[in-house]
Amino acid sequence: MYSESFIPAVASLGSLAFVLGIIILFVSKKFFVAEDPTVSMINALLPGVNCGACGYPSCSQFAEELVRTRNPSMTCPVGGGELAEKLGTALGITMAEPKPVTCVVLCQGHNGNARESAEYVGIRDCWAAAQAFAGTKQCRFACTGLGSCIAFCDFNAMRIENGLVVIDNELCTGCGACVPACPYGVLTMQEKKTERYFIACSSHDRGAETRKACDAGCTACQKCVRECPEQAIVIDNFLASIIQEKCTSCGKCIEVCPTKVNCILLERDMETVKSKKVP
Repeated sequence: MYSESFIPAVASLGSLAFVLGIIILFVSKKFFVAEDPTVSMINALLPGVNCGACGYPSCSQFAEELVRTRNPSMTCPVGGGELAEKLGTALGITMAEPKPVTCVVLCQGHNGNARESAEYVGIRDCWAAAQAFAGTKQCRFACTGLGSCIAFCDFNAMRIENGLVVIDNELCTGCGACVPACPYGVLTMQEKKTERYFIACSSHDRGAETRKACDAGCTACQKCVRECPEQAIVIDNFLASIIQEKCTSCGKCIEVCPTKVNCILLERDMETVKSKKVP
């Protein structure tokens, strides 16, 4: 009895689905827009990681805009100069070569330098820790070492070592996807150089507070500012920073830095310093 009552309903729904399917097929064919084969060709050349470093949400959108505008200043940091040459050849234009950049960690607060604020037992996520309390370390600007940024790196260029994120500059493509993943803002993109000094600290606390929290924190003592012959170092909100365009990598700033563990790093030495184990 019940099964017989279902037959008209099923038949009615089936008929409706069939009619809708015919309508969808008609509309899709009526309004179909063929993709420009040039866009497909350009899209095939791109890395396909959809990292957004180019300024577009996906590689396909970058390809569409590049083909539409033929703008030679559009660059893909991940692909670098080799890709720029291929894109230029495919489009018959001279593409600008992107400046190679890499991710830099503005913190040296590993377990040997930074004092812990409390033992964190919870989700291994920086944002979760930030919601629970200020952070795992006394410095409220420090890297928590929980690695939320790593999930956003498609190139295996990041790892946690001794309570601090470490960047493998050989694997880092400079896509920048990891930067907004850090709740404390300790990640930034900087142009690659053979030798480059930078302030590996993000603390905006006053010097005394910074000194209590971390042996490698910048205390804004101004010694590096006075010593720099190129006036490449400035202090803003109790934190020094180096203007890379002015810096000649003379190293005079690092000689006068009074912190127990120098907060000024040379990029080629960054991996060694941050990987240093606690005795």
